[in-house]
Amino acid sequence: MSQLNRNQPIVIGGLGGSGTRVVAEILIKLGFYLGSDLNSASDNLWFAFLFKRPKWFVRNYESGHSKIENIIAVFEKIMLRETPFKPSDWKNMIVAALQWSMFGNHYWGIGGSGRGLWPFRRIMNMFKSDWMKREYIGWGWKEPNSHVYLEYLVRHFKEMKYIHLVRHGLDMAFSKNQSQLYNWSKYYNINIYNYDQPSPEIALEYWIKANQKAISVGEQILGDDFLQINFEKLCLNPQNEITRLLEFLKVDISSVDIAELSAMPVMPKTAGRYKQHDLSIFPKDKFRIVEELGFDVQQP
Repeated sequence: MSQLNRNQPIVIGGLGGSGTRVVAEILIKLGFYLGSDLNSASDNLWFAFLFKRPKWFVRNYESGHSKIENIIAVFEKIMLRETPFKPSDWKNMIVAALQWSMFGNHYWGIGGSGRGLWPFRRIMNMFKSDWMKREYIGWGWKEPNSHVYLEYLVRHFKEMKYIHLVRHGLDMAFSKNQSQLYNWSKYYNINIYNYDQPSPEIALEYWIKANQKAISVGEQILGDDFLQINFEKLCLNPQNEITRLLEFLKVDISSVDIAELSAMPVMPKTAGRYKQHDLSIFPKDKFRIVEELGFDVQQP
């Protein structure tokens, strides 16, 4: 992968269920390498293996950042196929594998997956010989939790670009997919009172804090290398949003079929589900923040 700029990965992140999958599929269609160990949602499982460890992250965030930075360097080697690994690289991967194997990916141990052999399959897949069968125009990865590590990634990859997907906060508040809230609530100073299913109020608080943090870091540190995509706009007006994406990626618009790409985003059936719920449970000031982040709110 020597022909690619090692310092300029394209990173896609956002809260779970925010539409990161379709953007990843667009990049793959354009010819970007996003890894060769992906799940059905095009998540980079090597990134998940190394970084979707909330207890490890919170512990190292509080005590010092060097271990986080070391893991980013290991991930870079994996993605760019720079072997052999150093003994310290192997140690980091083995520790991650043991943590996954015993505890899975859930901070509170509720509904977590990835136990058993899952982490060891990730290591095995790193050494497949058929990892590159084509030429790529760039590289990067999609893993929703990337936004949590944005500050560290920017320090390591000096020319990285970051794409942040945001979906309507009130719809997300009523989603059953709250794994990020479980995993990263401590990092955002959020208390979860119901471990079976957090309340929509708590879910909206996480949506606000996580998105505000990612957008603030993106705008202040990355500047023009940060792109925020409103998922609803992407589905309702895909040609405009995909044109923005292509310009951000510096892809020649004349070389791609925008009509074909525009057919890829599809509005989910759950869009607007918040309208079927009692919104009086939310403080009025939360509606204002949702609107400031780019979404219309039909208030009660």
